[in-house]
Amino acid sequence: MELMRTIFTPKSFQIFILSFVALFIELAVIRWLSSEIRIFAYFKNLPLIAAFLGFGIGFYLHQSGLKYFKWFPRLFFVLTVLICFAQYLGLTHVIFVDPREFVIFGAGFGDHIVDSAPGIFSTLKAVIVIVGIFFLVVFCFATLTVRLGAAMNEIESLSSYTANVAGSLAGIISFSLAAFLELSPYMWILPIFLCVPYFMESERQMAKIYFTAILLITVFTTSIAANVTWSPYYKVDVQRFAQWKQVYRIAVNSDGFQAIQNLSEDFLQQYSNEDQAYLRRHYNIPYELANKPLQRVLILGGGTGNDAAAALRHRAEHIDVVEIDPAIVRIGHLLHPEHPYGDPRVTVHVTDARAFLQKTRKTYDLIVFGTLDSHAAFSSLSSLRMDNYVFTEESLIRARELLNPGGGISINYFAINDWLSQRHFDMLSQAGKYSVLSYKSTSNQEILLMSGQLFDESLPLGATNYVRTDYKHIPGKVTPTTDDWPFLFLEKPGIPFHYLMPMGFILIGSFFMMKRIGLSLSGMNWHMFFMGAAFLLLQTKAVVSLALVFGSTWHVNSIVIGSILFAIILANIVISAGFNPGFRLLHILLFGVLLFNFFFNIDVMNTLPQLGKILASALIIGAPMFFASLIFAKAFKLTQVASVALASNLFGALVGGFIEYLDMLTGLRWLYIFALVLYAVSAVFLARQLRTVDHKTA
Repeated sequence: MELMRTIFTPKSFQIFILSFVALFIELAVIRWLSSEIRIFAYFKNLPLIAAFLGFGIGFYLHQSGLKYFKWFPRLFFVLTVLICFAQYLGLTHVIFVDPREFVIFGAGFGDHIVDSAPGIFSTLKAVIVIVGIFFLVVFCFATLTVRLGAAMNEIESLSSYTANVAGSLAGIISFSLAAFLELSPYMWILPIFLCVPYFMESERQMAKIYFTAILLITVFTTSIAANVTWSPYYKVDVQRFAQWKQVYRIAVNSDGFQAIQNLSEDFLQQYSNEDQAYLRRHYNIPYELANKPLQRVLILGGGTGNDAAAALRHRAEHIDVVEIDPAIVRIGHLLHPEHPYGDPRVTVHVTDARAFLQKTRKTYDLIVFGTLDSHAAFSSLSSLRMDNYVFTEESLIRARELLNPGGGISINYFAINDWLSQRHFDMLSQAGKYSVLSYKSTSNQEILLMSGQLFDESLPLGATNYVRTDYKHIPGKVTPTTDDWPFLFLEKPGIPFHYLMPMGFILIGSFFMMKRIGLSLSGMNWHMFFMGAAFLLLQTKAVVSLALVFGSTWHVNSIVIGSILFAIILANIVISAGFNPGFRLLHILLFGVLLFNFFFNIDVMNTLPQLGKILASALIIGAPMFFASLIFAKAFKLTQVASVALASNLFGALVGGFIEYLDMLTGLRWLYIFALVLYAVSAVFLARQLRTVDHKTA
């Protein structure tokens, strides 16, 4: 308990507060950037990598103190202006690849646009924006953590690290609460406004001026954006669509998401037959082609209620709707003219679609995969999108298992390229074990696929602008997505060029930046460096694995990352209490659990009851984290300069962020092997350090 008493001293409390602010701002910047400058929604771990690089530089330059710390308010002011006025500065939809090829929504991509590849100038602008903002984020966090690094060297290493992790945990919990309460960005600024000026000393007045300006700008830009809600996932904007009565357009993070439509027969009679067909689209088709009355319907990706309204119009007896975003559901409750979510036959489940499939024991006559598209990655630690696990072979097989005899599955999606359509068609053909009926829209790029005994293609479609089209199942033509390789929007395994190009510029810039601050290879703590790289891979794998078990919801991500930090604190307490296992034993245990996890099928946990899932997850995911944290805490206790050790660890985490992209080539479970190799290399450097210490002692 000596450690716990030590971390509550005035010095450690300063570390706690600065760490809290740093983590809170990191999460806020990641969320804010992806909402306002859309390219960062598809490179969501770039701000995370920028934060790691900035943290590392700040810790390394800890002796500079106020010299660099005073620049934080100025730099954060510039970053705030760029984010708040991104739309007016033309930064919201910068793009440097053909968005149809790589499935990136935004400017230049629309339902009727065929050729949307950017020109040389727009490509150059996009790269400058990505790289420029990346390094601006680096500078912001470097100037903030230079003060934190100085404070951490003033007390014992393990105590300072524990205070640092405890503050980080508090930052994660606080931002998770802000997400849960759907607070606007100006509320995210308050921790900076309230905490940072205290540490500015002679520059305190200047800091207050800048932070007040930041707060006012944020309040102004959020207040003029009428009808905007900041849900736990998106900035949701609702606008009435003037062309059609009782139609609302929903935009998430400045991209089109869906329309709330009144498709009741009484309402549509005021329009021409052509307009009626355009408005109805695909919603009625699965029900029009059903060869029997439907009792139970499951809708995955229910949005604001259009799919549920279609089921109600066709007299389904009970409808389960799954929608991950509570704000979207609430908007549907308030604005949908047919009021499907107020009908007693409809039960809405605010959760992840794949998680619902795994845990439900109900069966259905029809399972509808709505037009699911997350428009974003589900975690700042991963390049995966929230909807990726919904469209895997295992997911579709599970959906088939939930069908009643004579049931069917329908999938609607945007057919933005041929290989994506082929993938959906092939996987539904294999999972459904029935021939697949395919229909396409004549007015946009939507495709509807249906499989199962429920559907009779001889029945009339009703009024719609969809027509029958044909696909052929060609085995091996397109790589199927699986739970281990769930990259729905990649044509085949590999790291796409649109990830490699900006990262190349960033790596070059990072190298020159480290040279500029005087960081030499000999000055790096290489054991801590490789520990950091490996640990980031473990964090990433933990997030994506538990997303498969519990869902890729915001609270699951927060719980996973928070649990990791708690495991670090627990390991620190264990080491400080006198538990002193040898490094060799800890490494053997760590390598053993990593190999076990590599061969373990995570989907097995979905067969367990909820309590069993929690306990199994704590063991399977938590064991490597805990053993790695014990090694880190034991080694960190021996370090002489805490800030340099942490800087090296964070520089390693930056490299781990780049290594994470290899999972696009190898699959997710290989992250365990990459981590094992990195931990093995770190063990070699640790052994060398220990021999050096023993030699000096002798």
